[in-house]
Amino acid sequence: MFGVQQVANLVAPPPEGRMAGAAAAFDAVTTAAEQQLDGWLKQTYQIGNGLQNGLMDVMMLRAPAIDSSSIMRMAAQMQSGPIFEVAIKYVMPSIGWVDSFLVNRKDGPGTQQEFANKLYIIMLVTQVHGSLGADAASQPITALAERMMTFETFPRLWAVEGLGNYYGDRALEQSNHADVTGLLSDPATSSLPPWTLTMLHAGIGMSFAKEVLGDLTPSSPPEAFRTAIQRFASLCRNSSRRGYTGAALESLGLATRTLYSNLIPQFDREIAQVAPEVYGYFWHGAGRAVYFDPMNMLPSFNAPWRALARLAQDAPNEQARLNAISGFCWAVTVVNMRNPEVMEAFLRHHSKTLASDGAFANGLTSSLLMRYDTSPTDQNIDSFIHHAPNSDPELASTWRRMVTEPCQRAITQVYPPLKQGPSLEELFHYVPRAL
Repeated sequence: MFGVQQVANLVAPPPEGRMAGAAAAFDAVTTAAEQQLDGWLKQTYQIGNGLQNGLMDVMMLRAPAIDSSSIMRMAAQMQSGPIFEVAIKYVMPSIGWVDSFLVNRKDGPGTQQEFANKLYIIMLVTQVHGSLGADAASQPITALAERMMTFETFPRLWAVEGLGNYYGDRALEQSNHADVTGLLSDPATSSLPPWTLTMLHAGIGMSFAKEVLGDLTPSSPPEAFRTAIQRFASLCRNSSRRGYTGAALESLGLATRTLYSNLIPQFDREIAQVAPEVYGYFWHGAGRAVYFDPMNMLPSFNAPWRALARLAQDAPNEQARLNAISGFCWAVTVVNMRNPEVMEAFLRHHSKTLASDGAFANGLTSSLLMRYDTSPTDQNIDSFIHHAPNSDPELASTWRRMVTEPCQRAITQVYPPLKQGPSLEELFHYVPRAL
């Protein structure tokens, strides 16, 4: 009843001070409840309360209104706690009314698994520091990348992206946030394993994006956005290998949509003016970020098709729309490759819409080729491609037409020239292909 009352306080036309009063009431209950808890339950409560506070900040437009990275980190922490295991294994499957009221019964298992997969990926990227060793700050990137070999093939991809982010952050800190060069193009990095290159570039791009975003607000003048865009593009180009720059450039859209989504319109306008070659990568990254939006994290509400409509609403033109949908489908594919039932649910709802243009096929195959480049022997790739939905003959036919056949052609016909180019950066934005 307290929660219902406070939601009413938030959504009703607020007399002066009502919003502050709601926040104060929440704070009072938080303090009283936390005093009654102990051990791991208290830790879990603190994480959940932090998540609630972050959501409240967004709802109430309190500073920092848009910085949702803390929410993502707390969501990752929740997966490592005992309560997460209990919820995933025992509680969620038993809530029948969720399946019948909020989620189609056929989609229930896929929706629950997708929730777990998202948290797992967030954990891998954000907690990579702990796997690098106490001496990480003094080790070259080649040595740190070598340590990633101990990871299994699926989590290794995401850990490498986190490593790139860490490496970029470390370099900027050591330079006192002056511009850096040669992070992945210097001869000293020539021995980096080829399978690390795409996601290392994506990781340093995320670091560079955070660097230029920090001082911007919606009221910043256009010149400030242009300067930030030009500096970001310069940082990426000066530290990327030929054929991989786009993997770094895409991270600007990912970071902006995740951390400062209210800056999207300004970036959309100014990128088209000063760096049009970045435009497609930007919207591809923004689409990828929508899939990880913390506001869609709850399993009852985060079925992947629910966010698809937002992409068409947010994209200001056809180029932006195609790239955003491609980026979104890129994320759906790679995150859930071990669990094709998630893609089943996605196609069950949107196969006709997704087949109307090349955005889905581009995102699907680009994601699969990126995974293939990093771990060509991963058995999950072949299992995903040849998955056969056995409960619905029509869906099985759709899977063969929209997943199996395009992916097979992509591996045999599209990947070899991209690898030889090298031009694997083309996997990080929408490129029309005959699949």
